[in-house]
Amino acid sequence: MKSRYNARHSKRKQNIILNSLIGIVGVVILVLVINIFFNGGNTEPTAGEETQSNATESTQSASNNSNNTNTEDTVTSDEADSSDSAKEEENDKDSNEEESSKEDEKDAEENESSSEEESSNDPSGEVNLDGPWEPVGTEQTTDGNHVSNYDKGSVDWNEKLEAVETVVGYPKEEMVVHWLGGNGGPQKSEATVSQKGGDDTQYVVELEWVEDKGWKAVSARKK
Repeated sequence: MKSRYNARHSKRKQNIILNSLIGIVGVVILVLVINIFFNGGNTEPTAGEETQSNATESTQSASNNSNNTNTEDTVTSDEADSSDSAKEEENDKDSNEEESSKEDEKDAEENESSSEEESSNDPSGEVNLDGPWEPVGTEQTTDGNHVSNYDKGSVDWNEKLEAVETVVGYPKEEMVVHWLGGNGGPQKSEATVSQKGGDDTQYVVELEWVEDKGWKAVSARKK
């Protein structure tokens, strides 16, 4: 009788324990369901996610700063290159202007020298009774045997008048030739001329032949 009672009592205790465990499991499940239900729409990041997000933002910020630095360096380099290029162009321009200025000065000096030389060879209307005079050159080939020719219009005649030009300052085409003849020797001549349309002033010019160089004036005076 006692043995049956003990068995029944033991079975009841087991049932109580089992029911308690089932109740505890049910409560846990209910808590989990409620937690999932209320926290399922919460998008707040966890501590790990927030740390990862901060790390990503830091990496992106560092990358952006690096890109900005590279961009600034590139801009600075481009500006420096542009500045250097501008300086080189300015230096080249200054150099070219200096060379051009030197060339202009040289040309001006050459032109001035040429003008002075032409002025010295071309009397250009001014009477020169004092000299010095130079031979006017010749087209004649005499081989040391020059013969004075007084035929009007001959080569020798025209070269005599060209020598007279160096004294009176006007061309032979404007001369009135009053006299052109010998002057005490085969290589000496004398001319008396005045200017057409002028004031009738006459000039007496003594000439002398210079071998291979032509006639030149050796004396001049007003008549």
